[in-house]
Amino acid sequence: MELLGRRETLELARRVLAASEADETEVTLASHSDRFVRFAGSGPTQSADRGRYHLAVRALFEDSGGRKEARATCDGVDPAVWRATLERATELARCAPADPELPPLGGAVEVEDRYPDDLTLAHTFEEKADWVRKALDACARSLLVPAGLAQTSGAACCLVNSAGREVFGARSRAAFSLTAGAPGFEGGSGYAEQIRERVGDLDPEGVIARAVGKALDNREPAPIEPGKYTVVLEPSAVSSLLLFASYHGWGAQEVHERSSFLCGRSGERLFPESLGITDDALHPLYAGGYAFDAEGTPRRPISLVERGVVGTPVTDRRWAAKLGVPNTGHALPQPSSHGPMAFNTVVAPGSESLDELIGGVERGLLVTQFHYTNMIDPKELTLTGMTRNGTFLIEDGRLRGAARNLRFTESLVGAFGRISGVGRDLDVAGALFDGEALCPALRIEDFQFTSSTEF
Repeated sequence: MELLGRRETLELARRVLAASEADETEVTLASHSDRFVRFAGSGPTQSADRGRYHLAVRALFEDSGGRKEARATCDGVDPAVWRATLERATELARCAPADPELPPLGGAVEVEDRYPDDLTLAHTFEEKADWVRKALDACARSLLVPAGLAQTSGAACCLVNSAGREVFGARSRAAFSLTAGAPGFEGGSGYAEQIRERVGDLDPEGVIARAVGKALDNREPAPIEPGKYTVVLEPSAVSSLLLFASYHGWGAQEVHERSSFLCGRSGERLFPESLGITDDALHPLYAGGYAFDAEGTPRRPISLVERGVVGTPVTDRRWAAKLGVPNTGHALPQPSSHGPMAFNTVVAPGSESLDELIGGVERGLLVTQFHYTNMIDPKELTLTGMTRNGTFLIEDGRLRGAARNLRFTESLVGAFGRISGVGRDLDVAGALFDGEALCPALRIEDFQFTSSTEF
């Protein structure tokens, strides 16, 4: 399925809007395309070339006690489908309770249209098969078992409302990952991934070389005692910690509910001066989002941490009005019980290479990746999880061999407060759950590991 272009998307959204009987109406129309190949030692195990249209209608009515609203969605753009969706949203809004704090829809704004990379959208299965073939061959030569994903995708979205707001954007994404492991789980494994906006910027051979190299270095991991270690976290490990602050931490609603680590700390120097974090959906290295949020509000870079000082929470229309502060453009689709979220976090680069970060460790660990990461306490962002796919002992500034995996239990607030080095190279890093961050490697002192494993 091809993505809908600007003209087609806006025309259909306007048609839905014109048919609405609500006092205020918001229409969001998105199209998605996704082409991927999953593979293992036997070759491709799953592939798909799929696409869908997603339409959401939000209807609002004025009431003596405030405004009433409801949202209905569908996957399709046939007239019968979108008319039924519009009718359902209207009926639900009429019988919804009035909300005295619900603000009106926002008016006209200026947002620069953005478009996806055509070569990424056109990338074929045959081209992906070449990546897979190279990964299988490299693993076979080293007696390793591969597993991975080759994927290209695109998305386009528009939002129009009865207050005169019309915005459109589109984006593309390309990714390749490989986990290389020892046969029969007798030994460790290695992992590497690369994510880019344009498929031409991917380096599949580099991904393969890193994953295979880590697996070979990790063949015989040695047992290691739990405890506090200086760690060098590669970007994949940093991302799996940092994303929890996005899910629960930077938003105004969490602060209001007293469940955020920001409570009572805005303006405080909570972290070293070397740490800077922004939310930037259109970062020049990787535009991970649209130029507008789910209410059509323009997004701009927002400072979350500047030279170690914690900033103010992000907002949407409701929370900006409630708190009397600017709207930062971080709305989820409305109505939402969660409140605003920082979607696109970026950690500012430092000045040290990965080798220099390792060189500053007397005794510690290099961590490739975390998995099974979960939150224990949102107020301090206390997390628990396990190392994965390459944990290596560091002694006297040098890698001394592979270590068995460890479970950690650590506060993100405390750990980031003990950052002693920030890498200079930014990378787009995902986690083994939803989300991505643009971040460097970090060196952290006294990172707490609570138990060891047999693998």
